[in-house]
Amino acid sequence: MATSLTFPGQSTVSVRHKRRKWNWGVALVIPYVIAALLFAVGPALLAIIFSFSEFTAGKPQLFVAGLNNYIKVIKDPSFFKAYWNVIRFSIVATTSGFVGSVAIALLLSLTRDQLGTYARSVFFLPGSITGPALALMFLFMLDPTLSPFSPIFHLLGWQKLADFVNSGNAILVMSVIRFYLMSGTWIAIFYAALEGVSAELIEAAKIDGCGPWRLAWYIRRPVIMGFVWFMVIQLIANNLMIFGEPYLIATAMGGASFIDPFWSPNMLGSYYTLTLANFGMSSVVAISQIIISFSSSIFIVTKTGAFTTQVTD
Repeated sequence: MATSLTFPGQSTVSVRHKRRKWNWGVALVIPYVIAALLFAVGPALLAIIFSFSEFTAGKPQLFVAGLNNYIKVIKDPSFFKAYWNVIRFSIVATTSGFVGSVAIALLLSLTRDQLGTYARSVFFLPGSITGPALALMFLFMLDPTLSPFSPIFHLLGWQKLADFVNSGNAILVMSVIRFYLMSGTWIAIFYAALEGVSAELIEAAKIDGCGPWRLAWYIRRPVIMGFVWFMVIQLIANNLMIFGEPYLIATAMGGASFIDPFWSPNMLGSYYTLTLANFGMSSVVAISQIIISFSSSIFIVTKTGAFTTQVTD
């Protein structure tokens, strides 16, 4: 069916009504939406319900507890101690992950020889190792009784793991482990983004006298800032949920461990669940993590300007 429209000063325009086409992009989003509902939104809603419930012999009495679980958690000194530990860890781990990953990706983007190829392979490898396995490998390498570097450690006066890993440097050790765990993936992402810079722009910058370092900082770096802030969001969420590293350190050190069962919020939540059999209090801890992660994400997205899009007609 065709309709003729006439506008002042213009010729007759023929408008043909067409059937709306199916957007196949929706089909690609549906699996993610289903997974998010099942494994993210669903558990979060369940945690909110459990936080207002009491548990007797593992059976929930829904909406009976009121705010009692929240009051118990807030009055527990271990709750604020756990967050103080994880805040200190997050500052060190997020900063090192932010600076280290960007710096290494920029350096790798400057290399075009065989050595650069080997370097990219080495830096990408840690991204293929799971967190607990990487933490165990670090502890093995740092234990003077097991490490292949034990003769060097003995010369330095280290006879056991506690001589190197202690309360003074535990956060630094865990930050190094977390950096190796997360950096491989993000270096690969940043490097791929840097390689997407148009060759014409690079050549124009070189003609204008832009050297390798200025090229990396002023031309390549702005391209990846959206990825960088997305990495910061991920690091904040992941660092708040740290569990494997302190738990494995505590297990490896045995009786000499300075890490208690509620060193981090996730460890505290596990303590409430497994030791006290109180799912309501552990749900409160989970909700606090959700609130902090969600709030930081909103702040970064709205205040950095790295996620704005331009709409063109």
